[in-house]
Amino acid sequence: MKAEYSDASKFTQEQREQFNRLPINLTRMLLHCPVEMVKSFLDFGLSFRTGNLDPKLRELVILRMGTLRGSSYELLHHLPGARVAGLSETEISAITSAKPSGLNEKLSLMLQLADDCSQLGKVSDSNSEKLAKIFSVPEIAEATLLAGFYEMVACFLETTGVKLDEHGLNWGKVDSESA
Repeated sequence: MKAEYSDASKFTQEQREQFNRLPINLTRMLLHCPVEMVKSFLDFGLSFRTGNLDPKLRELVILRMGTLRGSSYELLHHLPGARVAGLSETEISAITSAKPSGLNEKLSLMLQLADDCSQLGKVSDSNSEKLAKIFSVPEIAEATLLAGFYEMVACFLETTGVKLDEHGLNWGKVDSESA
């Protein structure tokens, strides 16, 4: 199913408010859903911006999920954020490659969390033990939710046929307006 975007000229005030929070094609497509659902979705997704995870780790998980799902859309919007968060071009290249290598232990373990979530639907026991030696339970829990969230986003994007936006998001603007 490839769907048409919601007609922005027919948005209710509530729909317009949600679209203005994240004015991208994803939101236009989400607005086929009830506005309270879209609000909850955006609230949840944006909550990761101020969660327990270091921004580098957050963006690593998002880039990895986008890579594993072949989501150019997620990569378009999160490559700039990954750079701002402090990931180097070498790290980004490793994260977005089919066979990542050259990452430090912390980044490598978080990448493995994302891989496990995507491939196994959970973090393997052996990786869980390794993660627990470096990360707190809140960090592991949040990274797991984040991986699942971006897996869901990739599925929605692909199922509904959301097209790439002309430009990636300005995360500084998004952050300042949602504060």
